[in-house]
Amino acid sequence: MKIHLQNLVESFEGVLRHIGIVLSANVIVAILGLFSLVLLTQSVGAVGLGLLALVEAYPRTIDQVFRFEPSQALIRYGTRAMERDDGENLRKLIKWATVMDVVGAAAAALIALLTLKLANTWLKLSPDAFYMAQLFTVTVFTYISATPVAIFRLLSKFGIYANVIVLSAVVKFASMAVLWWIEASLMTFFYAIALNVVFQHLLPFILAWWLISNNIKGPILSSPFAGVLKNNPGILRFIFNSNANVLSRNAARQFDVVLLGGLVGLTEIGYYQMAKRVALAAIRFSRPIETVVFPKFTQLWEQGQNKRIVSLVLRFNLLFLAVSIPLLLFFWIWGDMFIERVFGPQFLPAKPLLVIQLVASALIMTTSVMNSALLSIDQDKQLLFVTLVSTAAFLGGIVLFVPIFGIIAASWLTLAMNVIWVFGCGTFFYKATK
Repeated sequence: MKIHLQNLVESFEGVLRHIGIVLSANVIVAILGLFSLVLLTQSVGAVGLGLLALVEAYPRTIDQVFRFEPSQALIRYGTRAMERDDGENLRKLIKWATVMDVVGAAAAALIALLTLKLANTWLKLSPDAFYMAQLFTVTVFTYISATPVAIFRLLSKFGIYANVIVLSAVVKFASMAVLWWIEASLMTFFYAIALNVVFQHLLPFILAWWLISNNIKGPILSSPFAGVLKNNPGILRFIFNSNANVLSRNAARQFDVVLLGGLVGLTEIGYYQMAKRVALAAIRFSRPIETVVFPKFTQLWEQGQNKRIVSLVLRFNLLFLAVSIPLLLFFWIWGDMFIERVFGPQFLPAKPLLVIQLVASALIMTTSVMNSALLSIDQDKQLLFVTLVSTAAFLGGIVLFVPIFGIIAASWLTLAMNVIWVFGCGTFFYKATK
């Protein structure tokens, strides 16, 4: 029995220990996030939840569009530099990625502030809500955590990363609990959410630079930029394609609310937001896979171990399929009871949205490792194509079908988008590795 268990662990290429660390952290974060959402919904109701979603949606969307994260490129090319013992190139990559983070966050924040008034012609926010949107946009200046998280992953410091995300979740839950206890106003909840966002991004930045000073020899900030592009051929293409892929994926999670703001009422947006947030909490169980396996896939690809990559992908697909089925059965059978007891009777109309969103999330959770696999085997162009097509179908479908069929169409379109993405990624992965 012990030998079989050892063989099973070894079949996952030694990443299960790291995954276990990050997975346990994500389970805690998912539970605390769900509790925070419960306290928030019980305090502000469906209309308040819909309003907060609208206030956050536009700044986050602009951030996704105009800020190019270098994190995936830092892992991809940083792993190569470490494999070749090229410390100078690694230091240059870290500085370059950090500067891109800071400049990108500032640019995104300024663009969002300058265009918010124009966007409000569609969103139709009240003066108080518009002020909230302006204030939340200011928090975008602190969105500089992409490179720090990449540093944690590159150096295999997953324990530190796990502590960071758990601490952020604890602080948010504690603030929501205090405000729920004192029956705070909607505006007070908003201030707490904005401050939590700032804390969530600045904490990893501070810890990552402490980690760099203790683990990477040589100067970072004084390293010249010269040679970054020459020593890392294809890095600009990789950054563009990986960011466009992330942008397309996240556009479905952010821009959908912006579109819905002009098509349905705040109550319907509140139902949709609750269903989406619960479904995204389920996806947290698969996020550790992407966090851990991308550096491993990259290492195997550099070593020419194609078959081991395929084997690892299939094992993770089966693992998360086994996790998804009981989750879906629970909500299919006891969904009404869960919603009524956790969120309150006012959210019962959201059950169909929740079930559909959970099926869509289960599909992504089962195949989530495919994203990292395609990036690691130089299929970034193909991944971008699939993501663009699926996202365009989703966002276009919202404009076409939500006015006809109502808010439930948005959940069905989420499922359709994920089906397209899984089929496309599977096709390109099979062709590249056969």
